[in-house]
Amino acid sequence: MEYQNPTRTQSLNPDFISTLPQNIIEDILTRIPLQEALRTSVLSKKWRYTWRGMPKLVFTDKMVTLPSDHLCLQLKKYKLVNAIFHVLLLHNGPTILEFHCSFVHLLMESEFAQILSYLARGNTVKQLFIFSDNRSFKLPVSLVALQGLELVHLENCTLESPLAFHGVSSLTHMTFRNVEVSAQMLQRLISKCPLLQSFVLVSSI
Repeated sequence: MEYQNPTRTQSLNPDFISTLPQNIIEDILTRIPLQEALRTSVLSKKWRYTWRGMPKLVFTDKMVTLPSDHLCLQLKKYKLVNAIFHVLLLHNGPTILEFHCSFVHLLMESEFAQILSYLARGNTVKQLFIFSDNRSFKLPVSLVALQGLELVHLENCTLESPLAFHGVSSLTHMTFRNVEVSAQMLQRLISKCPLLQSFVLVSSI
């Protein structure tokens, strides 16, 4: 039997995970649930903080599993909001290419207003996707403060008209599905977004 030097054998099997290019690592992270992406920090020293630069962030109510009674829903909302702010506060990427947020039976209008206000500070979000379970969810007016937006996709919510709206200069694509919005607000959106290329309006009524 041929003898193999353990040291030589180990040198021929490097840590391939740590040697992956940064763009490949980011692509891997965007293809798995956010919880799993956070857990990759234990893989190696190189991966410890890699998730902090993820260009795509997806938050859903499924991230927190609890029974559906009232007290559990309150706890679920609390944990979900904490998770979102935890990730945003540690995120150090130059740009959030996509920010997804979807929730069912969670009354978090004021909390979501704080989230959007935080995102608006850096204007780094390029694509915003918001999914709710019914039209009673009112989007905060701070939504229009995201001046770096290029794409907006809203489903099952209400968009109120802010007192002052000067448009979103970079917005090119907009989709509203089952969104309560006034004709006046639609007119303002279309007229004050000079780069708008496509606008999709779908209603179940």
